[in-house]
Amino acid sequence: MARPGLNLARVLAGLMLGGLSGLFGVYWDIAWHIDRGRDAFFSPPHNLIYGAMLASVLVAGVGMFRERRRTPWHLMVAGRALHPGILTVAAGALLVLIFAPADDLWHRLFGPDISLWAPMHLIGLLGLGLASFGGLVTAEIERWWAAGPAYAWLSVGFGGLLLGWSTLLLAEYEYVVPAFSPVYHPVILAGLGAFVLVLLARLEPLPFAASAAALGYTLFRAALAGGLMLTAQLDLAGVSRPLIAVLLPAGVVADLLARWLPPWLLGGFVGGTALAASYPVFAEALWPDWVLGAAWPFALTAALLGGALGGWVARQLRPLEGTA
Repeated sequence: MARPGLNLARVLAGLMLGGLSGLFGVYWDIAWHIDRGRDAFFSPPHNLIYGAMLASVLVAGVGMFRERRRTPWHLMVAGRALHPGILTVAAGALLVLIFAPADDLWHRLFGPDISLWAPMHLIGLLGLGLASFGGLVTAEIERWWAAGPAYAWLSVGFGGLLLGWSTLLLAEYEYVVPAFSPVYHPVILAGLGAFVLVLLARLEPLPFAASAAALGYTLFRAALAGGLMLTAQLDLAGVSRPLIAVLLPAGVVADLLARWLPPWLLGGFVGGTALAASYPVFAEALWPDWVLGAAWPFALTAALLGGALGGWVARQLRPLEGTA
């Protein structure tokens, strides 16, 4: 039965738009730095990232301010009931905004970074990941508490956004300018991909939810490629284009096997499928035989752990079914 209270579907749609804009902005920013070097603090990609995160903070703030419910899932802070998912989104977006001036100060003190995995960058990536995960948690809480069909689609959408964040962490490999060993690339891709896809397959907000999220991720990356081509034509970026991991087959495997395999084993199949499907994309530039030979035991371990973690998170959220 539906519960009265604030309908968060519009809030979540606004947060998803902010997350997608921020994700596009970071990829654009990486291309900008590769082709142009470090530019002003208020460069066009930076402005898009900061604007998207500021909008996300404001939208999340409006959602929390207007929230009047006190469900079993809300957190009581100073007499106010705060939605844990929306609070996570706001915390993630704030991390990105805090990271921006801190990153600029870091560069002034220590010079330009040569890796996306620099300390200040990792804070920003953590913020993007938190915001995406908070959106998924919010959508799942509302799917069972408010019983709105739109929230199932929003769960899948934020799952696709989480996939986007996962591959963003590996963007310097996708641009083929890695500062660290290429062995890390398949390991992290298998582990994070397994986590997100197993989580969605076990939650199953919609039939073939993992496949739908992987399809959404693929469409976004295709739109990103087109957007970067457009910015290049407008002299707002250079010629660098990121390679795209092929995750749709892994999503299909996750959905087909989710009812038959324990999460950890499912993660192994999902991670392995992600690497096999992505091999033609990365083989020449990043994955020669010695890389895969060194990486495969660690990649398999990461996929098994990612699947186990995805299954555990799903179990924490599945009790929400009893509140519908």
